[in-house]
This record gives sequence, C-alpha cells and structure tokens, in this order.
Amino acid sequence: MNSVKSNSNGRMDMGLYALNKLACAGSILLLLTIVSWMWPQGAARPASILGASIPLEHWVYGYALTSSLAADAVISFIPSLSKMKQATLYGAAGFLFFALLADGSPSTLWIRGAAGVLMLMMYLWGKTFFTGQSLLTLFFALVVPLLCWAIL
Repeated sequence: MNSVKSNSNGRMDMGLYALNKLACAGSILLLLTIVSWMWPQGAARPASILGASIPLEHWVYGYALTSSLAADAVISFIPSLSKMKQATLYGAAGFLFFALLADGSPSTLWIRGAAGVLMLMMYLWGKTFFTGQSLLTLFFALVVPLLCWAIL
C-alpha cells in the first residue's frame, strides 16, 4: 500500500516539475514576444541578432528548455550545490547550448551565448517563482504561450 502512495507522489512531483519548466518557458516566450512586438522591425529582429532565422518558440522550447533539463540532470547528481554554483552551472549550460549547438555564423557566437545564459537564468529564477500551488504557474504554462503564438 505504501508503494502505491509513493509512486503517485513521484508522478505528482514529475508533473509539477514539467509544469514549472513550461511556466518558465512561457515567461521567457512572453518576454521575447514583448521585445519583438515593440521592436520596429518586428518578430524577425531578435532571431536575426542571434544569427539564425528560426522562430522564437524554437529558441525557448528547443534550445533553452533542453539546456535547462540538462543542467537539472547534472544538478541532480550533485545535490549539495549552493545557489551560486547552480547559477554558474545553468549559465554554462545556456552558453554551451546556444553558442556551440545553435546554427549560425561564428561572429554571433558571443551574442547567442549571452542570450542562452540570460534565458537559463530565467529558468533558474522560475524554479523558485513558479510553484505547484499557484494559478500563475498554470497561466504561464498554458495560456501565455497560446497568446504569444496568436500575437506572432
């Protein structure tokens, strides 16, 4: 009987973890949508600065979410890290994923790396801001991405 209870708790924890990641991605997508909406040239401008003409959704849900999951995997193997060391690990993962794995010209490597670091810092911030008991988490995970895609 106890094993059933612990399994459902584990599934709930995994669901809340996934919801947290989606809420973080929604907040990043909202920020990038606002920036691209206010920019005179439109939505293509931030992607062109990053050196590749892929949609903002791919940057957020493809590169940033994947690198955040990779950073969390490394952190799970080293559980007693301070917040500063976790931030350093997140920053390194963001830089590596965006600067080295993103396709684009070498001249924009540092700009892509800095964008990756900033996005991963938002994921780290979201780990404490978006909690499982908050309706704000559901709003940013489910509603905000739909609104952003409707705007873009």
